[in-house]
Amino acid sequence: MPNGNPIGAYVYNCVAEQRVPIILNDPTIATWYSCGPTVYDSAHIGHASCYVKLDIIQRILKSFFNIKLVTAMGITDIDDKIIKKSQETKTDFRTVAKKYEHEFWIDMSSLNVEKPMIITRVSEHIDTIGQFVHSLLESGMAYAGKDGSIYFDTSKFPDYGKLQKVQDIREPSNEYKRNKMDFALWKGYKPGEPSWPMKFGDGRPGWHIECSAMVSKVFGTQLDFHAGGIDLRFPHHENEEAQACAFHNTRQWANYWLHVGHLNLKETKMSKSLKNTILIPDILEKYSADAFRMACLMSNYRYPMEYSDDIMDTASDILNKFKFFLKDVEGYANRNSVRCGDYNDKLLEELQRVEESNMEAMRNDFDTASCINSLMNLVSLVNKIIKADTGDYTPVPVILIAEYIAFVLKRFGLKLTDERSDISSPLLDTLVEFRHTVRKKALSDKDKTLLNACDVVRDKLKTMKVQINDSKETSSWVVNEMTFINIYANRV
Repeated sequence: MPNGNPIGAYVYNCVAEQRVPIILNDPTIATWYSCGPTVYDSAHIGHASCYVKLDIIQRILKSFFNIKLVTAMGITDIDDKIIKKSQETKTDFRTVAKKYEHEFWIDMSSLNVEKPMIITRVSEHIDTIGQFVHSLLESGMAYAGKDGSIYFDTSKFPDYGKLQKVQDIREPSNEYKRNKMDFALWKGYKPGEPSWPMKFGDGRPGWHIECSAMVSKVFGTQLDFHAGGIDLRFPHHENEEAQACAFHNTRQWANYWLHVGHLNLKETKMSKSLKNTILIPDILEKYSADAFRMACLMSNYRYPMEYSDDIMDTASDILNKFKFFLKDVEGYANRNSVRCGDYNDKLLEELQRVEESNMEAMRNDFDTASCINSLMNLVSLVNKIIKADTGDYTPVPVILIAEYIAFVLKRFGLKLTDERSDISSPLLDTLVEFRHTVRKKALSDKDKTLLNACDVVRDKLKTMKVQINDSKETSSWVVNEMTFINIYANRV
């Protein structure tokens, strides 16, 4: 356990293999580092699910636990895959990296993922990385191989394997390493590859050393949260922790490791190596960023998330129910009622119960799925009242519930608005209101011809992605999905 002050929340700890209290040195300030992309290709929705879920957790810490979160992300812009891509395209490796990093930030913006306060690029921290490697060499925790590379000596770090238990096999896996589990801190010079001069030899950084060195430069000897996909737990995060602890001469470097489960396609991991990826612009042509975020909210961040049209359609339907509800409440609150408003203590008590249960869910390892379920139950409860024929009029609790639901959803990062709907709102408002008046008259007169005509208008609008929700008192509408094609028109 870190020394400090508990904030009242619990998170899963892979070292303890259980949920543990979040303890911060300062109860209002925390540091956070996310492993960013290796920018050699376009990001896919597997990356999207990881960064959206981490964005949700960051927003929860800031909005519901009042934590001043200082966020950083590392960009790997020097790597074997980037070098290979540059050779295949006959393009400078820096140009390749800049192109795909630019795409990545466009993708994150389109998903409403907040940009980190600090962005560390490997190419801009070569000297820092070199000093880090040199220090490990000087302390005897690293050694030079005959290939000109510098390796971390895992046999001198007893805690190796703390994040994920590994079989400690000591036989060398090649002629340059002393032990099988040793890993390269610095890769020796190879003709045709980028390299930098160091006192221990020319070459370039190994993958694992980059994050440890850059995080240490920004946040010092200890970090509160370190996050990334579950595939990074071993060996990347394991190696980060080992070399950082050795460098700082401490038993614990990062206090909390957050690992996001894979996004799978029919029980198959999505990855570039399997060539089964779906790019972020492709998914956003079919579904909105809010719908994708809702799908992420409905799953547990630590476990695999399955992607399918059925799951995305379910997420879209739930999102639309919230949108319809918020519009219906607006109409209900402004209803021309002959009855005086009632506070309805039962509604207010249910609101208080949901507020408390949602805070408990967020304290319990950021359980957003339970929160969404509680909010949907609130919607169902209120809909029975505002769409009932009893004439009961309870605007105060209904408005308070709607405000609370909108507050939570927006703090989770949902926009609840559509760019396209803003452009056509006045026209659609007039059309839907006119149709409602005609439909109400047709229902009263049992005029099937007019009712069929109203249905035709509803179905025509649905093909334009405008969905109408009819009720006795009024009709409301939302844009079912929107596309972001224009956002990507200027991609580099």
